[in-house]
Amino acid sequence: MTTLENATAVLKLFSQRQITQGQPGISFTEVVEYLGLPKSTVSRLLQTMESQGLLKRDAQSRQYHIGHLLLMVASHYLSTPLVESAAEAMVQLNQLTFCTGYISVLEGQENWVMRTFPGRHFLQVVTPVGASSAAAETSVGRAIMARESDQQVCARFADGYCVRAENSPQTLEELLQKLTQIRQQGWSLARNETLPGISSLATSVTNKHRSETVGLCLSFPSQAEEQPYSPQVLEALMAVSRQLAQKLGDDYWQQIQ
Repeated sequence: MTTLENATAVLKLFSQRQITQGQPGISFTEVVEYLGLPKSTVSRLLQTMESQGLLKRDAQSRQYHIGHLLLMVASHYLSTPLVESAAEAMVQLNQLTFCTGYISVLEGQENWVMRTFPGRHFLQVVTPVGASSAAAETSVGRAIMARESDQQVCARFADGYCVRAENSPQTLEELLQKLTQIRQQGWSLARNETLPGISSLATSVTNKHRSETVGLCLSFPSQAEEQPYSPQVLEALMAVSRQLAQKLGDDYWQQIQ
């Protein structure tokens, strides 16, 4: 195979292994076994892919992850006018709450990070732009899916429903129950799901004139189970979401108390 074909095969390996953000990457040995090529050839290939931003190698584990170039391209390709409109609102939230903020969109069963706004908490875990994660395992993914009917959600999981996080809804029925609650209250909470020790609150807004929906998410270090989030953070998220929804003509927020 050509160098381009070999590089494509390496990237496909991430998809086949269903490796997402925050999980262990792919080792040099795994790539050698998968491609069936000499170690020297694979070494040169991976070094080239890393230098061009297609891959990133973790300094401690020595495993490979998707590189910044691919993440940036994916982000720009999936970007929409609504993402740009929501960015101003997220900057406001970021300054009010000190939490790390995200704007995400939903594609199939995955939510994709379109914009990231690093916070100022002592524990800094920032998911990069272009990263994807299982929508059912995130507050923002569930916040966006809550804007759909149960039938539409079921259609997203027509090929099967499976989650890895123990704290996420374990069945499609449990997910639908969670979405019903989110529709009523207007916000979603995730606690120690995608990443241990990290919680998040999320809402969603829609531009009805363009049929576009994005999720607004604030993440922070997990707190005590009896008080899993700051009421002030939720209040700020809801207020900013309402302001943005009013500008976009999002009637959904008129129903939320």
